Amino acid sequence: MGIASMCIAVDVKDSRNKDKEQLRLALLRCAERINDRHQDAVIVPFDVRNGDELLGVIESFRTGFQVSQWVEETLSKEGIDLYIGIGLGVLDTKESTVHTMNGSAVLNALDARDRYLKDKHHETKPWVMETKSSTVFFYTKRFPYQALNALNYAISEKKMGRSEKQKEVIALLESHPDATYEQVGHMLGYKSAKSTVSYLLSRAQYHTVIEMENSLMALLGDLQDRIKSEER
Repeated sequence: MGIASMCIAVDVKDSRNKDKEQLRLALLRCAERINDRHQDAVIVPFDVRNGDELLGVIESFRTGFQVSQWVEETLSKEGIDLYIGIGLGVLDTKESTVHTMNGSAVLNALDARDRYLKDKHHETKPWVMETKSSTVFFYTKRFPYQALNALNYAISEKKMGRSEKQKEVIALLESHPDATYEQVGHMLGYKSAKSTVSYLLSRAQYHTVIEMENSLMALLGDLQDRIKSEER
């Protein structure tokens, strides 16, 4: 009986034209941060493989989605673009490493990354944005996986359309969760602090995106429960 889990398989785009040691260290920093932050959820510790791949398995689908977003955002700041395959399914055994792990979650993640994204499968075309450097694809043979890709695409599209001022307000608001709009506005030096922050968040569709992300995580949670029940 397998363990319902999410595998994340990351490969760096155009890695041949990047400094190999700097790339390996950047991926290792990500792996260490994930393993440290999510000790309770990680069941195959994240690690670097072949110098330009980052892989690992997480038991919680919801947490896995958040981790995939964090990896993409973190490495994009270092100018590293990615193929991110997200596989839903089962892990055969917890006593695994990225070199020995097996199960449908692992195979689906590698398929999502290599067969769908890297080989430019026709099913990925609707979800690859021209302005988006990193690409993400969910895959499972158990459920209609394109619903996940459609919702993730809609979330990414709204985020990509944000201005620098909108991103600045959101970053400050999220780093100071107890602050009011007025306090955030004053931190940024706005004269009409509350109304300016409110306007920027509205234009960024901030609360809409949060609800969309919550919906995607709720769907992932439901899919995980179904896989668990099938494995009993």
